[in-house]
Amino acid sequence: MSQPSLNRQIFSLAIPTIVGFLGIILFEAIDIFWIGKLGPNAVAAVGGASFLLWTLFALMNLTNTGTATMIAQFWGSGNRQARHEVAREAFWYVLFFSLLAIIVLHFTIDDLLRLMGLDQATQQLALEYFRVYLYGLPAIYLFNLQGQIFNAHGAVRLRTVIMLFSLGLNIVLDPLLIFGYWGFPKMGISGASTATLISESVGVLISIYALRRWDYIDRLRSFGHISMHYLKRLLGIGIPSAATNMTWTIVFPLLTVVITRFGMEPLAGLNIANRWEGFPYFFGVGLSVAISTLVGHSIGRGELDRAKRIAGRGVTLVTVALLPVSLIFILIPEQLIALLNSDPQVMRHGAEYLRIVGYFEILLGWELVLEGVYNGIGNTRPYMWVRIPLTLGRIPLAWLLAITLGMGISGVWWAISVTTLLKGLVLMLVYRIQERKGTLFQMSPLSDAAKGN
Repeated sequence: MSQPSLNRQIFSLAIPTIVGFLGIILFEAIDIFWIGKLGPNAVAAVGGASFLLWTLFALMNLTNTGTATMIAQFWGSGNRQARHEVAREAFWYVLFFSLLAIIVLHFTIDDLLRLMGLDQATQQLALEYFRVYLYGLPAIYLFNLQGQIFNAHGAVRLRTVIMLFSLGLNIVLDPLLIFGYWGFPKMGISGASTATLISESVGVLISIYALRRWDYIDRLRSFGHISMHYLKRLLGIGIPSAATNMTWTIVFPLLTVVITRFGMEPLAGLNIANRWEGFPYFFGVGLSVAISTLVGHSIGRGELDRAKRIAGRGVTLVTVALLPVSLIFILIPEQLIALLNSDPQVMRHGAEYLRIVGYFEILLGWELVLEGVYNGIGNTRPYMWVRIPLTLGRIPLAWLLAITLGMGISGVWWAISVTTLLKGLVLMLVYRIQERKGTLFQMSPLSDAAKGN
């Protein structure tokens, strides 16, 4: 396949995904705007509940990463029955894990929120906000699973349209349910999470219709049958992915403990800077989704050399795309932060963070793209063994640089940046070694027996 054609295939999948993520950024800004009108305690409550939500979202990867991998590979091999069976099994596993999470958190949520150090008023608000998400977890998990099924088939544009519609509905419902406008019930902070649950439930219904319409899932009456034939392979792919994503939910609060030793301004500066860093991050994630899908399709067709070319092209594209971003972060970070905040101390800390992480922003792109490659292959262990220890290593490294060696808050920023450098480099080294030794595709879940129609 010619180079322009391959680039076009990658971007045709990556760009809709990126647009969807930008829609999420816009929604979150509007969501917190309305919640902010309830007062600072409400904003703090959402922040506290977010740590738990991140953990729940990471747990989705227990089955959803493997679902995307296996359906993409079975799509490439032309095995319609197998991809329908994977989707059907994943549906039941999603229900099981979400119900298990509901049971566990129902009895522990009060203690978990108390451990965060929230005052009583904020804790009560966090509980009201989170409980809606908790009891609506099956619908939220199912909406995410449906997105993985769309992506695995290459139907990224359709998924993005449904997601943007759901986000738009959420934006409309937010003020109506929070403040009780136009005769709607006034629900306060729980109205925000209720709006999300309603909009995603509508998204689930639309997705079911679209998935059936394009034959991405089997007839609904077939969902009464479950074979558990793919459970081991789904978990074999999903457990490393979920563990990797959950690591950050542990690291960020602990890293915040180090940051706040230098005051609230550095944390505020980091939060502002993260808004800008979200753009290259989501670009990398968009490419990662595209690469994962195309690598999976290629493996399903037995085109291993093409899968390698796609991986190499993904690394090249993310390098070229993030190079100007790195230069902007290094050269004019003050101007970027000033667009979002005018406090001198917040601007100083935010600009310092952007400049330091800008040196290795390209390596963040490598990390994300190679994660997509390994997801497409169905071998998620290599990036787990690289990313988890280095992400956890940010905590002692930040303490060493900032406190022990007296670098101050810049030591925390360098700990984040250096570990980003190491994750990108080490993961690239591991990938190249496996490629050279011919072991790259040995753990692909698509067996020869499953390739038949």
